[in-house]
Amino acid sequence: MRATPLKDRHAAAKARFVDFFGWEMPVQYAGILAETSCVRGHVGLFDLCHMGRLVLTGPDREALVDRVFSGRFQTLKHGRAKYGFLLNEDGYPIDDVLVYRDTEAVHIVINATGRGKDPDWVNAQKGDLDATVTDVSDDQAMIALQGPGSEHVLQALCGADLSQVRYYGFTTAPVCGHETLLARTGYTGEDGFELFFDKAHAVEVWDALLDSGRSLEIQPIGLGARDILRLEAGMPLYGQEINPEIDPVEADLSFGVDFTKDHTVGVPALRARKEAGPKRVAVSLAAQGGRVARAGCPIVTESGEASGVVTSGGVSPTLGKNIARALVRAEDRDAGTLYAEIRGKQHPMEIVPSPFYKRPR
Repeated sequence: MRATPLKDRHAAAKARFVDFFGWEMPVQYAGILAETSCVRGHVGLFDLCHMGRLVLTGPDREALVDRVFSGRFQTLKHGRAKYGFLLNEDGYPIDDVLVYRDTEAVHIVINATGRGKDPDWVNAQKGDLDATVTDVSDDQAMIALQGPGSEHVLQALCGADLSQVRYYGFTTAPVCGHETLLARTGYTGEDGFELFFDKAHAVEVWDALLDSGRSLEIQPIGLGARDILRLEAGMPLYGQEINPEIDPVEADLSFGVDFTKDHTVGVPALRARKEAGPKRVAVSLAAQGGRVARAGCPIVTESGEASGVVTSGGVSPTLGKNIARALVRAEDRDAGTLYAEIRGKQHPMEIVPSPFYKRPR
């Protein structure tokens, strides 16, 4: 398995490791529920070095992004980021990504699962465009600071006025004296920042952030809590909510697609399916107590008819409930209650609005 530059720090903090698509990653330290509550109430630190980062340069870099990125890119202002997809010709996601429009380059953050395929796919779409796609994943560190105390913790180490960085905005500034691209983005539903810098400084920056946040009860956070946080916030996990067989329309992620684009790979095919109407839709489910409906759990109607399947599920310490996202028949979206079939028994779950959690503004 591959390891990030911060593996020794995780081991020293008594992390429990798992194999995450070939990466030895911390799944928890103090415990998944405690870490989830820490991010919601204080601030948490995440090692995201396993994720992929692409940098596009050259005179036609923006034309290439517009060709491969499902979202509306040409109207995106410099210093802003946008969520969307890389789609195959049939309009199904190869990956979900964040695109950052800089003045001299475009940065694309891809999933760890896409590191082996996304760079080659983007390169293959260039045609006669004059653009260079550089995979900087092995050269950069990526760390996320998430939670209501994030700005306070980072400001003490940063050479930029963070109050001027808007949500889904980014800037370049020194952090611990090292040039860093810092973005007000994240995967938790909380305020926070994601930092991109030379991996040689990973341990130094990690330690400095932990020290800066000591009074705010900062903790390192593992993949287990990260999964609960993103589920509470209604954010998808590639491979579960979306994959090469679940498209953004079915997954209730149409906001990541500009359906007017005819020149972007996959958008015309996805638009045709949208106009025909999806046969499956994503819903949010919640239950007070009982067994937890995990990914793959069947969802049935009150009469026992098969409706769909859970894509993600877990215990929400924020809500004090079991929660799940599921892909079900379109006709069942207004059923009010659906049932998770667990070990031969049907457990009622209420269809609730998405997302489960929105942070106070």
